[in-house]
Amino acid sequence: MKTLSVLSVIIILSISSVNAQWIQVDDSNLGGDIMALLEYDNVLYAGGTAYLFRSSDQGNSWSGNFGPLAFAWTLTKSEGKIYCGIRYPNTGIFKSTNNGLDWQSTSFTFEPMSLASGDTFIVTSGFGNPHIYLSSDEGQTWNSISNHIGYLAVSRNRIYAALSGLKMTSDFGINWSNIHNDPGISVVAEDSIIFFGTQNGKIYRSTNYGQSWETKFDKPGAYVFSLYKYGEYIFAGTDSGFYVSTNNGESFFSKNDNLGSSRVNAILVYNNYVFVGNGNYSAVPVSVWKRPLSEILGVNQQKENGPNSFLLYQNYPNPFNPTTKIQYELSSKQFVKLKIYDLLGDEVATLVNEEKPAGIYEVEFNVSQYSSSDITSGVYFYRMETSSPVGQTSSKTKKMILMK
Repeated sequence: MKTLSVLSVIIILSISSVNAQWIQVDDSNLGGDIMALLEYDNVLYAGGTAYLFRSSDQGNSWSGNFGPLAFAWTLTKSEGKIYCGIRYPNTGIFKSTNNGLDWQSTSFTFEPMSLASGDTFIVTSGFGNPHIYLSSDEGQTWNSISNHIGYLAVSRNRIYAALSGLKMTSDFGINWSNIHNDPGISVVAEDSIIFFGTQNGKIYRSTNYGQSWETKFDKPGAYVFSLYKYGEYIFAGTDSGFYVSTNNGESFFSKNDNLGSSRVNAILVYNNYVFVGNGNYSAVPVSVWKRPLSEILGVNQQKENGPNSFLLYQNYPNPFNPTTKIQYELSSKQFVKLKIYDLLGDEVATLVNEEKPAGIYEVEFNVSQYSSSDITSGVYFYRMETSSPVGQTSSKTKKMILMK
């Protein structure tokens, strides 16, 4: 049986300061309100009511004012290209093929409200012409797929539009279903799981493509401007601060320390940091802020099983195809074995087999390393075993699903 070596390992040193706070990524104000964040090829982009800004050093320094890209309202990426929606004065959608250094206009010239991308297409919602448009040729042509607008999200080929309720199409706009009636402002989806943020301070969760819903967050009077799903972790940006769920939306808690303006318009996880863009229509100084992911999730508060304890997190995404990531945390130096097994108990892959110091690690499992006869769709298990220098051992197993 073919095995995989470790494809990517990211270490975050343990942080346990009780006074941990958000850090502004640049001492100078980026200008305007930050409305959109994007990472592509290790470069960060921040779009807002001033210009589009670009950083190639983890946000420590930024450059801006890229030609026509003023009032950069929304960002997305697809098939090696970056797309930026401009509301005015040069309304329309622009694209870059060289990592944001140069930009060309597409044929979309209306005022864009939202942008989202699938595997082979991009969709936009227009303020100036209230329709949702889809392009499958990198913005050369656009087809209207609805006569309404909304804040957009895409999961596989399902397109979601949140505004006057939440609408969904699974056939590129031929048919639309109204799956929620509350006035919406944000949505994020991954396969059958949907989180829907509203203008009346609620976050709803569905685990069956919107057939039924549960209220998971309720803060009256607070707009839920942004939602971000990172495996089982859900981040929510509102006009009353930043909120986190570590249990797939079952409960949320505030992580707003030192964030400045309380309104959070955009969220991004990159290189084991959480980045947020904030603003309140220029009422107060705004910028991009960052904070270690380990601080946000409070993983250090969970260590309570002795010097050889460890945490094994649910893989994300799950179900997956063809790659998924597995994160684990060690409280001390230990020898780690992390392996993948099929339903019969046969070993599929060895991801880790070495001694590791204390820290947080992330490993990628990529089934494209195999021929189609080696690994097929179905249920698999990943098992982690650790042993301390004095011989104490522990193990944990979790389930994951491959859907080809």
